[in-house]
Amino acid sequence: MNSQFPPPDDARPAEADAERPEPVPPRSVWARFRDRLVNGMFLVLPFLITCWVFRWLYVFIESNIVGPVTEFVTWKAKTGYFSAEVPYWFEKFAAPAVGIAFLIGSLFLISLFDRTRVHRFFGWLLVHVPVFSWVYNPVRRVFANLETQKGENRGHKRPQRMVLVPFPHTGMKVPAIVTGDCRDQLTGKTVLCCYVPTTPVPTSGYFLLVPEAEVTELNWDTEQTLQAIISGGLTTPPEISYFRAHDLPTRA
Repeated sequence: MNSQFPPPDDARPAEADAERPEPVPPRSVWARFRDRLVNGMFLVLPFLITCWVFRWLYVFIESNIVGPVTEFVTWKAKTGYFSAEVPYWFEKFAAPAVGIAFLIGSLFLISLFDRTRVHRFFGWLLVHVPVFSWVYNPVRRVFANLETQKGENRGHKRPQRMVLVPFPHTGMKVPAIVTGDCRDQLTGKTVLCCYVPTTPVPTSGYFLLVPEAEVTELNWDTEQTLQAIISGGLTTPPEISYFRAHDLPTRA
């Protein structure tokens, strides 16, 4: 007659004991403390890097545009309006506000010269100035390309092309942004101009000339690619078009 009670522990098969998960040893205090520090660093680093970028932009504008205008306004106030010391509120609030308003107004007035004869004349002059044009021409083309892409995005045209290029050697690939293309003089094949952003600052990247036949079309958009690069792969999308169909071995 079958018993209604489970067999004792010594009567159970050994396989049941083997299926039991091994107990996880408790982690040390230092390991838990280290994990907390790493998690805190990952939480605060995006905020700190963003603040650093805006601080750099603020220091550049303040020291080169707003600062000189503020000093000029303060000097004019001392010589023309205030016989004694300039008030604190004027030097700390009113004068910088004038400098910011001057910057905004200058940008607005400069935009009125877009596509005019004055713009074309100064553009031609800067392009043909020796030595200075070596730096000005590449920078001008970069911003002209960005302006073209902005107009294309408004018209819902094809987005920026993202590819994978073999770098730094065969067997490894990195994401790259196609900035242009040219044609080889001997073979007539298309060669892509690719910009390879680096981690964690994507502006300090590499410029590569890669044959179009050697690149792999990437299924990520520009935002996904830059997020993956800046984060060092922490925000990588779940799927990537790493291999090409004709590169895979064929089954017999």
